[in-house]
Amino acid sequence: MIDQNQKFIDKLKDIYAVSEKLGIKTYIWGGIAVDILNGSFTREHGDLDCFIENLDENITELINRYETLGYQTQYFPDFWMLTIKKGDALATFNSVRNVDGIAHWYHAGPRGTVFFPFDWMDKEPHDFYGAKAYTFGIEMAYTLKNNVRLISPEWKMRDKDKADIAILDQIIAARGINREELLKNVWSHNPYWYAKGYGDYFFPITLK
Repeated sequence: MIDQNQKFIDKLKDIYAVSEKLGIKTYIWGGIAVDILNGSFTREHGDLDCFIENLDENITELINRYETLGYQTQYFPDFWMLTIKKGDALATFNSVRNVDGIAHWYHAGPRGTVFFPFDWMDKEPHDFYGAKAYTFGIEMAYTLKNNVRLISPEWKMRDKDKADIAILDQIIAARGINREELLKNVWSHNPYWYAKGYGDYFFPITLK
């Protein structure tokens, strides 16, 4: 394991413990989710991206529990987003809801939502360097890394993103998952970006 990533192992342990005590699940997405799905760290990470079931109903208790553990917290109500920080390790949480089997991931609060099958997300936690963690699943990890326009028209592909995609390609191939079928099951609606002048975002962003 890359030594600098130990701080994220500690944070994953805290996130799992807090979520278990509250009876909710926190799912990891982004670069660390790729490493969790792969089973090992492949690079150093700068932050941790998560979403939580029904964040708004639990926000007061989440803040209290994380502050008790020594984290600095900040809640952004306009975006339904919570951040926690200890040292230089930042974690960001959005809200997710299960609506009739469809995950509604509010990546920009009421102004940005990604929709995908709720059962894509992990039903059991991974054991990752001694920490337990749920991810948003290989299907969504692969789909989002290859279609970041679902959440942003300004995202620029980086070398680390290309490396992540290569890892996800191998996992998808090993599991025999049909890439084209995945695209039929994901879409997003982003009035946040439409308000910033991106006319195409007036309509839902679909992939197939």
